[in-house]
Amino acid sequence: MSGWFRYSALCLFCWLSQAVANPTEASQTPAKPVLQWCLDHLPPRHSYIAGQAPTGPMVDMMRELADASGFTLTFSPPTPLSRCLKLLEEGKTDLMTGLVQTEARQAVYLMAPFDEVRMTSIFLAPHSPEIQREQDLRGRIVVLTKDRTYPPAFLKRLPQLQMTIIWGKNLESALALLLYQQADLYVGPLHYTSLELQKNPRFKTLKLNDWQLPADHTQRTHLAMSRLSPHQALWPKIDQALQHMVAANKTHFY
Repeated sequence: MSGWFRYSALCLFCWLSQAVANPTEASQTPAKPVLQWCLDHLPPRHSYIAGQAPTGPMVDMMRELADASGFTLTFSPPTPLSRCLKLLEEGKTDLMTGLVQTEARQAVYLMAPFDEVRMTSIFLAPHSPEIQREQDLRGRIVVLTKDRTYPPAFLKRLPQLQMTIIWGKNLESALALLLYQQADLYVGPLHYTSLELQKNPRFKTLKLNDWQLPADHTQRTHLAMSRLSPHQALWPKIDQALQHMVAANKTHFY
């Protein structure tokens, strides 16, 4: 091989080596951080059947938020609320939606409001007379759930109406107390309770009361991020993007 060909081959080898060692600018762009949203089946906000991708208006909201904030959104398997809260606290998932803010939660989660919360929806059993105004609640027995966070103003109002409060351990036990006439009404979250009535045949005779208490606009539902998430530095950008979506009326689910 002549010296010129040897020189050309050497130059080609060096150029290829440099191309491998220094990829194009596009390929050098860091990959977006990947954040997991922990969720369960909760229509009408989102439908999530095992083996299928989640769908619904809140899924659309979270996808738009991911695009605006610069991260890739992934989904947990369908996971009950209590399990998601535990995973979020331990930093084993990144995001949750629909949480009411408390001091205890603020200590372990970063939280940003985005919608109203209807935690005081009234449900009745066949033995319970219809509630048509607030004074119809006077003297009634109401069952609440220990694992839910109720507005302080609501809890203060109950004794003023001379109502008796009994507590269920969770949603199913509270509805059972109502069904078996241990209480006159159940008060709790609208979407979670409506879903329980749909999926559990034993509660098919329970129903949402037509009249409802006025909305408490100080009560908000929140997006939460684990304080142990490796992507915590992204939170200010997520919070800002979410508030832009709130202002554009893209985060209302009632």
